Amino acid sequence: MDAIVVLGHFCESHGPCVILCTQKCKKEPLQTPHSLTVPWCESCQSVELDLALVSKNEKCCYVTTRTPLQQDLAFLLKQAIVRSLSCEEESSKEGGTLYFGDNERGHIISHTFSLQDSLARGFHRKYSISMLMRDKIHLLNLWPTIIPPIKQIAYELQEKAAKINGAEQVQCSQRAVRQAQGSPGHQARSLPQLTGEPAIYAHLHMWFTWILSYERFIEKPPNVPNIPIQCSPNDLRNYLKEMEDYVFRVACYCVFTGMLLQCNDETVLTTFRQLVPTHFKIPQTGPPVKLIKENLWRIEWNGVLPNKLPTLQVEVEEALRNEKLTDETLKPHLISLILHWLNVAKSLSWTPNPDQNLFQALGINKHDLPLLAYWTSNCE
Repeated sequence: MDAIVVLGHFCESHGPCVILCTQKCKKEPLQTPHSLTVPWCESCQSVELDLALVSKNEKCCYVTTRTPLQQDLAFLLKQAIVRSLSCEEESSKEGGTLYFGDNERGHIISHTFSLQDSLARGFHRKYSISMLMRDKIHLLNLWPTIIPPIKQIAYELQEKAAKINGAEQVQCSQRAVRQAQGSPGHQARSLPQLTGEPAIYAHLHMWFTWILSYERFIEKPPNVPNIPIQCSPNDLRNYLKEMEDYVFRVACYCVFTGMLLQCNDETVLTTFRQLVPTHFKIPQTGPPVKLIKENLWRIEWNGVLPNKLPTLQVEVEEALRNEKLTDETLKPHLISLILHWLNVAKSLSWTPNPDQNLFQALGINKHDLPLLAYWTSNCE
């Protein structure tokens, strides 16, 4: 079942009633709308029961009638209006928007509102605009699309009714008359009379047609940036198992801090360089650190590892050693760790004079500075 938009109101004589509904059809219907076997008065009147307002395009048509074309839908719409104007409504006088429903009676988004009427009980009449669908998920996904125009329709009806009511109160204050007579004296009036708009139902047909024909879209950024990180956790784990801890840590430390790492096997260098963003420049100066494969892996380096390694290196090694993390889950985890420190480096590069307060806010410790010195230079 496609969505149906329905206008209902609370009649002082007949209770909650459907005034008109708009539904989508593949072609212009030939049958007359289903007639509800309930009494109706001046306030319940809209288009004639045997007439319809139709708008067509190349693919389908939109039909507005007093009652739905299908008999089974008449009961569902009646129940939707009863619930929206009685039990399923906000307690505030201004009304509001609610969702309710189930798989048997359909899912409904309903917006209730009041129109000023000097002749009505309480000087206002309750109306609701609702959308009924079978598909709950689809209906709720449409919420941000359909609620603004529905609220706009209600607001315009309220503005028209307030203008008519203001003119009537100037001529004769119904509040003063009722206080003097001590009787309600309410009188049923139709929506065209309340708004002073004889063609109000034709306007509602156009509004409801636009809502049903509006194709929902998802906003996306025009240029989605690519994540500048490529990581192969399976290869890194293999080198972690093949190499001694010291050799592996020196190789990682060189890559993280921007020292020149050399190896006869270029694939090995490519694997370790995946620990830094792809756009980082490969160091070409400074004393080289040589990674050599003989019977075992060994490293030629005159330097000494610091007592505390950079936080990122510690986190990466812990993740590689964690056997509970599969290669499928390890890859996005490593990317998130590297991306976090890339954002930290970018924040530092954008700040003219970073101080200790900024370091503390970004979670930077003293042992992270060798890494950030290399990373920030690639972010400028």
